[in-house]
Amino acid sequence: MPARDSIHNLVKQAIIKDGWEITDDPYVISYGERFLFIDLAATGHEFNNGNLIAAKQGNFQLALEIKEFRGNSPIVDLEQAIGQYILYQLLLKEVDPVREIYLAISSFTYNNIFSESIGELVINNLPMKLLVVDLEKVEVLEWIPQRPIEKSSNK
Repeated sequence: MPARDSIHNLVKQAIIKDGWEITDDPYVISYGERFLFIDLAATGHEFNNGNLIAAKQGNFQLALEIKEFRGNSPIVDLEQAIGQYILYQLLLKEVDPVREIYLAISSFTYNNIFSESIGELVINNLPMKLLVVDLEKVEVLEWIPQRPIEKSSNK
């Protein structure tokens, strides 16, 4: 099993504070003869602008890959994160298609690479889903593109 990023527990606490239930830590994907490890898996309920709509129905499932971006080059970190994100996205489509993958990053990382034009290019054209966490307050700041909402079968 790979080593955890040093922000792993802070992101986990922020997700729990945001109303999510951690189901796997790590979330193991078995594909062929390989085993891959996504940092966290969680389930949540429908939310609308931060307010809980349904507590017992409409579970949403997500997988979180946590990245710290603390290498010597933010671009190299970005390249590695993109590769891992895409690989996990492809695997989830095969083995767990209802689960959405998010890249969990700190607000510092977001402000220093993802809010730049190269980061916006990645978010808009992959598209890449992000969870931005304030590590000092240990809380979720932003879901990009938005907080996941389970689609009702009635719609």
